[in-house]
Amino acid sequence: MERHNLLSSAVFFCVGLFIVFYSPQFEIGSLGKPGTGFMPFLTGLIICVFATVIFVQALLDKSGKAEKIWAGIKLQKPVLSILMLIAYALLLERFGFIIDSFILIFLLTHYVGSQSWRKSFLCAGLSSMISYLLFETWLKAQLPRGILGFLG
Repeated sequence: MERHNLLSSAVFFCVGLFIVFYSPQFEIGSLGKPGTGFMPFLTGLIICVFATVIFVQALLDKSGKAEKIWAGIKLQKPVLSILMLIAYALLLERFGFIIDSFILIFLLTHYVGSQSWRKSFLCAGLSSMISYLLFETWLKAQLPRGILGFLG
């Protein structure tokens, strides 16, 4: 029996229940016309379902071998990713969506994803431009322009 799975799934089940019970405050609506509480409610239900599946799997596991949870885990890349996302959020208004997104995607693909400079540059350029066009042109969302204020 994997005790860490039993504990973590129970915690996540409680989190899911909390979300399910408090999301009706924001009007759930219906499938045809969802309200602001619909996605939190659905997310809470999904969390509960997955937590239940993991809990049952852990109960049925008869292997008896105990695993160390943190054995073999390398934290450098996740920590680096989190730091990059924090920098992205802090610099978004100053640099603007296109430049900030380009830098983030470039750094993530090159340093965290271990891609070549060329692939990282291409991926960052295409991703930031396509997402800008999608949100700014198609969805009419106002994205921060930053130092590229002349774009609008």
